[in-house]
Amino acid sequence: MFLAVGALAACGDDGADEEPEGAGTDEEYLAVICQGTQDISNALITKTTADEIGDVIEDFIGIMEDANPPEDLRTYNDEFIQYLEDSLADPTSVTTRQPPLPEEDVQRRLAQKELQVDECKDGTYFSRDLPAEE
Repeated sequence: MFLAVGALAACGDDGADEEPEGAGTDEEYLAVICQGTQDISNALITKTTADEIGDVIEDFIGIMEDANPPEDLRTYNDEFIQYLEDSLADPTSVTTRQPPLPEEDVQRRLAQKELQVDECKDGTYFSRDLPAEE
């Protein structure tokens, strides 16, 4: 289920192959976010208990903790992980609680790249609720 996302997470036995923190690309980060949110959406449709949905959210938390976002997304990544962790008390709350979003300029940058990333099928995660440019 998380094969595509797991492949993007930093890995290596001794850490020698890992990128420095903050060195990930927008596209790599978008792939992780989009795949994880799609997995949660699928869980909300196919899973029959809150615990099962919670398991998917826990998997996504682990992936986000291993993600290597670009430098200007590190704080957002921490906020998003906190949002997911807070959702574990009521896993279906992800349908009613708005997730955090990065600063508007960063959000715009990501929104422009969403459709270029295979994992971002609907291409609206970062472009939703984005104020119109003036």
